[in-house]
Amino acid sequence: MSGTGDVEEFAELLRELKSRTNRSYAALATRSGVSGSALHRYCSGTSVPGDYEVIARFGKVCGAGTEELLELHRRWVLADAERKRDVSRAPAAVSAARTGPATSAVPPVSPDETEAGPDGETEAGEREPEAEAEAEAEPGPLPSASDPAPEPASAPPPWRRRPLIAVLALAVVSAGVAVALLVGKALTSPDGSAGASDGRLLLSSRCPVVVSMGQSDACVHELQSLLARAGGELDIDGAFGPATQMRVVVFQLRSGLTANGSVDERTKRALYENEGKPLDTWTPERVTRRIREVFTEDPERAVGIADCASYLDPLYTLPNANATRNWGVFQLYDGTLRKLGGTREQALDPDWNIRAAHRLWALTHDFSAWKACDRAYRAGSKGDQGAKETKGS
Repeated sequence: MSGTGDVEEFAELLRELKSRTNRSYAALATRSGVSGSALHRYCSGTSVPGDYEVIARFGKVCGAGTEELLELHRRWVLADAERKRDVSRAPAAVSAARTGPATSAVPPVSPDETEAGPDGETEAGEREPEAEAEAEAEPGPLPSASDPAPEPASAPPPWRRRPLIAVLALAVVSAGVAVALLVGKALTSPDGSAGASDGRLLLSSRCPVVVSMGQSDACVHELQSLLARAGGELDIDGAFGPATQMRVVVFQLRSGLTANGSVDERTKRALYENEGKPLDTWTPERVTRRIREVFTEDPERAVGIADCASYLDPLYTLPNANATRNWGVFQLYDGTLRKLGGTREQALDPDWNIRAAHRLWALTHDFSAWKACDRAYRAGSKGDQGAKETKGS
């Protein structure tokens, strides 16, 4: 994979974060739970991880703040999209090899790019779609010189063609009227008013059919205002970044829509018609208190791990490369939810999420389900203890 464009910008930010630490790749690998060779490839721009969680752990170990992690997520989304475009070109390279020299192939997945979700299930760092089978069309029969030419009388005389032309012209006009009516209906809301004239900007022709990640304009500003009205806490800055996408995913989930983070027409209408506050949730302080109440065995460590996983935000969600997500305070993976008999909606309930995390802890009486965050917590605790001892001496 060539380190250009979005991939290179992503790698550049990773290198900048690493340079702050004055630590080697091996040292950062120990603290973040990602192999040193994989980190080197990510920072050099020769590879992009399939899951953001891998990079989030690296960023936190490097001391990245909330805004920097959001920017890191934005660049990862763009870099991952570029990686997928490169992968999609692979079948064309295979086809070209039939008539010419072989072209360069997409690098294979390395074993050390395999990362584990919160429940220990492994997720491939890079997933390439299977090449689709090429279907070659069978050529149709060619006309033979011996085939008889059509009889001159088979074509209708000019005087009989004119009514046919008139009928065709009428059909074209009718089709045009029908299309115009359909377009007019599509631009009109169910109550008969045009989306642009009733104040609903997202439903007007001034906004794209789907508002999504990377967009920055008045349409996104309107979207963020509607999410805030629904109870979601986020900056209304007109830029569709990871924080906005998280709130969209939660709103879609709670509204019974497809939770993919892209704002289509159904999501737009649900936002305008919403009268409740589906995005209301607990404050970080309340989350902290509840974690300490549930994890009586090791409360401070549990709080530290939850802070590492979600910043104590009950509505925090992170996507994985295989269309799954991690949810809530302790970032419970979709596979974990199935094992616990829970749902995504339940995972966004902070009390259920915390108690479910304690059930995971009780299986082993340790925090092995959150290896990376536990390692980061222990490394931070050792650093704090060392600083206290140095100060005391």
